[in-house]
Amino acid sequence: MNSQITNVEAAEIISNLKSGQIVTLPTETVEGYAVRLSDMQAIKDLMRLKDRDYDSGKIFTLVPTSPQEIDRYAIIPPAAQSIINQHIPGELTIVLPKTLSFHHPYYDHYSTIGIRIPDHSLFAEILPQVGPLILTSANPRGGTPKSTTGHPPSTIVDFTTDPPQILRQGGLYLDL
Repeated sequence: MNSQITNVEAAEIISNLKSGQIVTLPTETVEGYAVRLSDMQAIKDLMRLKDRDYDSGKIFTLVPTSPQEIDRYAIIPPAAQSIINQHIPGELTIVLPKTLSFHHPYYDHYSTIGIRIPDHSLFAEILPQVGPLILTSANPRGGTPKSTTGHPPSTIVDFTTDPPQILRQGGLYLDL
């Protein structure tokens, strides 16, 4: 997907992320709020902004720098690997069991982790420079996410169950 973000805007986003700010990013589906995975203060700020705590039942999505890094954070069942190969980056969020070796002050509260890499050129540009991100929809708690392109939000598939379950049907239709 082509983005409408200029190099100057991308540099400003990178600078803002590196300085611990919450940024609003376009994706191929809905706008998202993002912070760096390595910035716990920014994650706490995002939790306050989204009115979430560890027991809210909603976990922020992790955006690894590439599909090849997913296994640093999560266990990939065989059924998920082919979906990853076909649809990530893309408008898909996958819920996987968190690896025991991944420790993080936010994610240590959970046994599962949602993974998504948007198919938007901005992410390809910024991820190598800022590292993994935490991403959530840019809307108030309970509000409707603002669509970037007129698409619905990402499809969410839970691979922690057998068979896998579609938790939210977005614009991507999968035959599981």
